[in-house]
Amino acid sequence: MEVINSVMCGWILFMGFLLHVSFAHQSVADQVPFSPKTRKLAGATDLAGCLVAAKSRVAFPGSPEYQSARTVFNRRFPYSPAAFVFPTTVPQVQNAVVCAVQLRIGISPRSGGHSYEDYSLGGRDGVLVVDLAGFKQIEYNRKAGTVKVGSGVRLGPLKLALWNLGKVTVPAGNCPTVGVGGHALGGGWGFTSRKFGMLSDIIIEVEVVTSTGGVVTANAKKNADLYWAMRGAGANSFGIVTQFTFRVHDVSAPVTHFSFSFQKSQQFQTIKAYQIWGLAAGAETSASLYLDPSGGNNFYGTFLGPSSNLNGVLSIFFANSPAPSNQAVLETDYIHTVLIDGGLSQDANPSVLNLDNYTYPTSLFKAKSIIVKAPGFSDAGIQTFVNTMQAGQVTSYFIFDLFGGSASIVNTIASGATAWVHRNSLFNIQMLSYWQFNLDQANADIAFMGKIWNAVLPFASLEAYQNYIDRDMPLSAYYGSNLNRLITIKKSWDPTNVFNFPQSIPVN
Repeated sequence: MEVINSVMCGWILFMGFLLHVSFAHQSVADQVPFSPKTRKLAGATDLAGCLVAAKSRVAFPGSPEYQSARTVFNRRFPYSPAAFVFPTTVPQVQNAVVCAVQLRIGISPRSGGHSYEDYSLGGRDGVLVVDLAGFKQIEYNRKAGTVKVGSGVRLGPLKLALWNLGKVTVPAGNCPTVGVGGHALGGGWGFTSRKFGMLSDIIIEVEVVTSTGGVVTANAKKNADLYWAMRGAGANSFGIVTQFTFRVHDVSAPVTHFSFSFQKSQQFQTIKAYQIWGLAAGAETSASLYLDPSGGNNFYGTFLGPSSNLNGVLSIFFANSPAPSNQAVLETDYIHTVLIDGGLSQDANPSVLNLDNYTYPTSLFKAKSIIVKAPGFSDAGIQTFVNTMQAGQVTSYFIFDLFGGSASIVNTIASGATAWVHRNSLFNIQMLSYWQFNLDQANADIAFMGKIWNAVLPFASLEAYQNYIDRDMPLSAYYGSNLNRLITIKKSWDPTNVFNFPQSIPVN
């Protein structure tokens, strides 16, 4: 059995390299009024009686399946859902929504379940969780250059299927166990994003179950306001997406994976070199810089080209950086870089990406993020980060993900073109700290995350990446100048706030 056992798949890399039922589309006026202030938890019998019409598989508290389904990504939040429903058809999802509205129960879709704040369980007790793992369709249209993907598909199986079907891919994250649903709806950055865009950028169409229990299609010409909102702010604020249509991109040519390690004393220098290089780096290269308090200092990424061109691609970086203490350069095919970046062996059979037998990654952690815009940190900002980090918790780590630079397609798209607003970033810093059942350490780690975020804020921006959701952040950090438009669209599509969680788009 292949074990994928990390909260972030990169952690491995660095620690060792759901009776068919149909519903008419209800009008908003016909909806059952729904307000958090009047919500009451229905008894299991009422909910079971409502859900039975669709013949969905359901798990209620007290059953072994319920306990298994409660496995959470971040064990800080052991929420107790009212029930889990496992649909395999769109009418079954519709039934779940109608039941939740009629019984005034919160509802939350779960795709991969990797929400950092466990909003996949609703972010509170008593929610009906709609587990979308049964939506596993992957339908590649070679002629159109598109793929239809069920919202329960995970990134590993998706990338492997597209590779086998046509040596194509979608720009998506590195962790194979992440679900496409939440990932795409919140942006979806990965190691081909600077060339092909965020995953949300290549969404052509979504199929959505709305708060009325109806089903709509949203694209550039039909329900365009909903389509706009779904691309960056769609995670359980407007409806439940059951299917995506993405544009795909060719990755049949050789690809080069690289990794260079440096000393702890060189962390300042590598950050500075990374910034200078990132500003001018070609779109064919995506990269990250990993740092930790104990001395971790690793520059790594993927170049969509042969290794013979890598020296030229990285020349600006090495003109400003110290000499690496260790390095690894591998020219291979795209699917093997997916293995490497997913924390798996480059020698593994790619079939492992199907995740037929895997251990769901869970941990106890606190995460934050902050977006740094061009030209990057000042020298004072770099030094502040390094000093604060090196004096902090050794159970933490930091990943500078290169989003922008002058060649990045991510930054060529206007900030109002989609709900994903972060179009003038240079990089995003993902900040994480882990502990194991030690309250003193937990308190110290959480405090440290707040301390270092506040320390670098004067040198960064007030923006953060919504896929690294943090309960402490205001919505403005995730949606910026797009927030007011998102609220207007929320009022139109979900005026009674059926779809909500602690940091969902509000109705006012």
